[in-house]
Amino acid sequence: MRIEFLGIGVSIFLFIFVFNLIRRQKIRDEYSLIWFAVALFFLLISISRPLIDTIAAFLGIEYGPAALFLILITVVLWVLIRFSILLSEHENKVRTLIQEHAILKEKLEAFEIASPRNDNAGKKEEKK
Repeated sequence: MRIEFLGIGVSIFLFIFVFNLIRRQKIRDEYSLIWFAVALFFLLISISRPLIDTIAAFLGIEYGPAALFLILITVVLWVLIRFSILLSEHENKVRTLIQEHAILKEKLEAFEIASPRNDNAGKKEEKK
């Protein structure tokens, strides 16, 4: 019975934690939905002992709460892989932006060197 209370407590803590992250704008809404779904799933499993036992029997696990932890580890690994994919995509976008910035900067410097600057005209306007 203690494991169910632990699962309920962790699920409620996760709800509150993610909500505070959203409130402080530390996490985007689309990512928070994943964490809310995970918390809701574990809350439902923690509340319903027969559901845990059914899932454990389906997985061939004799001790129901062990199935809960197996599912927890699997979900966390899935979320970590998902975020690793997103992080890789963002790194590729940043690399592309840096390269484009360097190319534009080089073109701008080449343009400034190629175009004659009339420093005297700028100084005359400053005196007026």
